[in-house]
Amino acid sequence: MEQGKSNVWTVVLAIIITAVVVGGGVYWWQQSKVVQEKPSMVTTETTKTTTADKEEQKEPLAYSTSGVSASVTKKTATFNYTAEQLKGMAEECGSQHSAGYFEQLVSKFSGATKTMYNFKYTGASQESDTFIVTLLSNKAGYTSLDQFKKDFDICAAGGDAYPTKLNANWLLFVNSCGSGFDDGSGRPIGCDKVREVVEPTLKLN
Repeated sequence: MEQGKSNVWTVVLAIIITAVVVGGGVYWWQQSKVVQEKPSMVTTETTKTTTADKEEQKEPLAYSTSGVSASVTKKTATFNYTAEQLKGMAEECGSQHSAGYFEQLVSKFSGATKTMYNFKYTGASQESDTFIVTLLSNKAGYTSLDQFKKDFDICAAGGDAYPTKLNANWLLFVNSCGSGFDDGSGRPIGCDKVREVVEPTLKLN
């Protein structure tokens, strides 16, 4: 009897151990399957940084003073040509325009501001010692230097604003550095000295 009971308990223990092993295996298999089937919850976020375009305002005029002793100052003034003044300049240059033409032209530039760049020779000099470049908005829409000159040219010596360059935005005038008079001092005409260096480098932006 003792041996029979021992065999029974052995069988029962074996069954329990088998059940635990099998049950554990099934449980592990189910959990593994759940993990494999579970969709990934990790998402990649791309942060896009948008930087507003901040363009530094460009100077309308580029130039170089390399090779000459000069200081540069800038000032502004309102457009001050009158229709009568422009008409007289055109007649002096032999340019003909229809009646009322210059009144309409002046109205186009109403409220416009001109900017003057003063390049002053800093060495010993006789008059004139300052080369002046003037910029004016191209409100008339000139596309050629001939058009520009037809309305603003000066045909007399010693003028202070001769049409020289243009682009879609700006009209550029330069002064004449005086009449060419020499005072006999032996000192250079500073304006001419500066003009020789600066004028070839002038560029409208």
